Amino acid sequence: MSEIPQNYTTPKNPEQYSFEELLELLDNGIDAIDNKKLSNTPSADVGKFLGRLTSAEQQFIIQKLSAPIASMVLASMAPDDSAEIVGTMRDFRAVRIIEELEPDDAVDLFLNLEIKDRERLIAKLPRETADTIRNLLKYDPNTAGGVMTPYVTILRVSMIVDEAIQHIRREKNETENTDTLYVIDNQRKLVGTTSVRNLIWAKYDQKVADIMDTDITHACDYQTEDKKVAQIMTESGLQTLPVIDGQGRLLGIVTHDDVINILQEAATSDIQKFHGAGSDETINDSIIYSANRRIPWLIVNLFTAMISTKIISLFSMQIQEMTALAAFMNLTSILGGNSGAQTLAIAIRGFALGDFHPGDARKVCLREAVKGFVNGLVIGLSAAIIALVCRHNILFSGVIFISIVLNMIMAGLCGAMIPVILRKLRFDPASSSYIMLTTITDSFGIFVFLSLGTMILL
Repeated sequence: MSEIPQNYTTPKNPEQYSFEELLELLDNGIDAIDNKKLSNTPSADVGKFLGRLTSAEQQFIIQKLSAPIASMVLASMAPDDSAEIVGTMRDFRAVRIIEELEPDDAVDLFLNLEIKDRERLIAKLPRETADTIRNLLKYDPNTAGGVMTPYVTILRVSMIVDEAIQHIRREKNETENTDTLYVIDNQRKLVGTTSVRNLIWAKYDQKVADIMDTDITHACDYQTEDKKVAQIMTESGLQTLPVIDGQGRLLGIVTHDDVINILQEAATSDIQKFHGAGSDETINDSIIYSANRRIPWLIVNLFTAMISTKIISLFSMQIQEMTALAAFMNLTSILGGNSGAQTLAIAIRGFALGDFHPGDARKVCLREAVKGFVNGLVIGLSAAIIALVCRHNILFSGVIFISIVLNMIMAGLCGAMIPVILRKLRFDPASSSYIMLTTITDSFGIFVFLSLGTMILL
């Protein structure tokens, strides 16, 4: 097999724009954009490009796309951004685009529209489409019901194979393209599953009931949290997951692309909240919007940082007598904070993936404290050797070593304990955990270091 040259790049398709070429149009003028090339450009690239434009420019670009392509572009964008674009369209154009959207994507868009725009546009949709959207809007958007699509290929248990194949052919443009077929009874209760392959291999007069699998182990209730749905599909490897009501009636399915969106949004939200930014904030948000999301947590951080400042002020006389304490004071707190952040990230990930259960709290906290001790021995010894080379004082090096070991034990313990406590108090473990952790490790690390320094060195 021939090797790919190191400087190899994917050849450009002259029939479509790259994202970089679209960005160049911002400087050269979007009036020169080619409609055909724009239509051939990947929807995700066009969606990202729209996010950088003014409202008037967005409408100019959208008007150059057919309704089916425009719907794919809007579906690739964040629902609040696509809703903002649709909200400024003329009604007839907005309705045509909404009709092309998958039901779950349409619902996400409607949830982000102004109420007056939502009601006006729903009233102008075809009755069947409007009824579908109204029905899905009843579900919590963060549950299986809120992310499912009702357009699923359904077979009746009383059908024979030939009837089932004819039914699939008639419904091919109306349902999700999936190999899994769901079988229901006369009360619409889910009784089994089969596949297109099984139908093809079966005899034409054979009953669907004879070739279906009745072992339905992964159906989920419509009230199941979306993160739990993503976890089930990830662990089971299923491409689709049936959603049922309390009576076992089939309501719809969650598809793998829905799960990708759930996981992406959850990961983005947790990372941003972890550091005190808005969960839905993006790099293109306005200065005022971002400031409103960040300033409250920075104010909290200001007051928590005053704890460390107060501790330092208590030892001001000792610091004046031995300036080396001031020079090395932050070393303990910084290393402890970083060590605790590692534990905190693992703990929050465990909650997100369902690996961290309430009964595991004591065991996990103890294990992370031991890990902190081991880390402290290695890092503390390294720091002590550096301090010995710099200060030529073995007692001072001992203070640094002990301080780092103790603070890293505390960091490991708190990194595991803080999200557990927040979870028990019904707070999101990702929110404010990092600020609480750094407050503890900074204050404890500085206090231990200065206390030991005072007792041993002065």
